[in-house]
Amino acid sequence: MSSAEGSSQSPEASAPTASASALSGQRTIPQPKMQLNFPAGAPPDIIRANQKDVYYQNTLQEQMTDVFQRFIGTRRQHQYQKEINVFSDFCYYGLTTLLGTQTLGEEYCDIAQINVHSQTYPGLLRRSTLVFSHVLLPYIYTRGFSEFRKRNRQQTRTRKEPENKLQAYTQAFLTKHLETIQDFFKKYVHMGHLALFYFVGSYYSISKRITGIRYIFTRRLEKHEERAGYEVLGLLIGVQLFIQGYLSLRRYLVERKAAQIEPVAVASETKEKEQGTEAEKVIAAEDDYSFMFDEEEDQASSEQEEELSYEQIQALKCALCLEPRTTTTATPCGHLFCWDCVVEWCQNKSECPLCRSSVNVSHLIPLANF
Repeated sequence: MSSAEGSSQSPEASAPTASASALSGQRTIPQPKMQLNFPAGAPPDIIRANQKDVYYQNTLQEQMTDVFQRFIGTRRQHQYQKEINVFSDFCYYGLTTLLGTQTLGEEYCDIAQINVHSQTYPGLLRRSTLVFSHVLLPYIYTRGFSEFRKRNRQQTRTRKEPENKLQAYTQAFLTKHLETIQDFFKKYVHMGHLALFYFVGSYYSISKRITGIRYIFTRRLEKHEERAGYEVLGLLIGVQLFIQGYLSLRRYLVERKAAQIEPVAVASETKEKEQGTEAEKVIAAEDDYSFMFDEEEDQASSEQEEELSYEQIQALKCALCLEPRTTTTATPCGHLFCWDCVVEWCQNKSECPLCRSSVNVSHLIPLANF
């Protein structure tokens, strides 16, 4: 009986073991990985998102200015206007990018940030670096550059010598080369970065290129929604950079040759000024593009660019042609464009290019002395 009972219990006892081995066998089967491939953000959508962000940044800056004007007065508000703008921009990106959410422009264009290396959403450290390099770093550089020029002028007036050799060397190097480096960055590095964006369509701002953050669409595009590229604009900017580089190199060689021809024995301050004037005349006579090196115009434009921030320069551009506005025209919804651009747009589509509200050509308002 016992043997029969044992034999009868053996299949029942072996049943759980078989089921357990079957379950363990099922668990060892590798699960298929889900791969969600989102299309990369196209240059038109990235530019439109940036313009939308600039619009909301300017709105927030105006509201912040009104608040500070009420609490600290108009005089102090004008004195700390740059700091107020930086604080408002930091609030805008701090409440969106730093917290891990989309900006209003990114949400409007259905794009999101992604880490190029890990193909995931950027971490907190990378987002903090992006906000710092995009908002705070330009302000620190501009502030430091203005303070350096101010101290340099004071030392020149008082004829105060630096305390040590390292400080003297650093001051002499920055005085001689800082403006050249700044001018090179504005003319060549920034424009080259923009041309590369129009060709590849990866990074619109240098801060995103540094941090390795680019955009993807948060939805799948249909076949009829394929975005066009701006390769032609990139090619034109590349040609412009090549011409500017060639003319700068040619001007440098002519000035160097003119300086070597002048005898060293009769060199003096008066003749150095005359030599510089003659060199400029030789360049103007031989170069058909000498108007690109008008020093007075370059100084005036550089001073205006120093006074304006990147967001303010973007706000002065037309959202359609991406150039400084000519014959500024306002729509009933309050957006500003070039007259020719917005008229041509409204003839094809009776809506605002930014907010898509209904607009007719008869409702456009040209602004005088704006």
